[in-house]
Amino acid sequence: MSLEVSASPAKVIQNAGKDSTRRSANYHPSIWGDHFLQYTCDTQETDDGSNVKHLELKKEIRRMLKADNKPSRTLQLIDAIQRLGVSYHFESEIDEILGKMHKASQDSDLCDNENDELYYISLHFRLLRQNGYKISA
Repeated sequence: MSLEVSASPAKVIQNAGKDSTRRSANYHPSIWGDHFLQYTCDTQETDDGSNVKHLELKKEIRRMLKADNKPSRTLQLIDAIQRLGVSYHFESEIDEILGKMHKASQDSDLCDNENDELYYISLHFRLLRQNGYKISA
């Protein structure tokens, strides 16, 4: 089974001379024209009001993460932050919280009575594994 494949430049050049005219598809011009090629967005510049609001919201999330509330609520908050794709703003806080939870789960073999539900156990397991902590199944 041998296939001879030849891509000699001489044949390609000869064929190019024969079919030098292309057929046109006669597409109608777009109703949009080239508006979006020339459009420049001016909203790239942010005003100080939105920056201040952004910083206030980040402080609020940090406060919520550092608050000593139930571990199940903290896990849900970390999960929501990661799913929204803004966890890079709070990496140190999330690592600190998950480190404490990992240390607590390593120190005591018994599960918390509060987190006996399968959802919270699986959320705890997934978040620790996703963030690089070794935890047994």
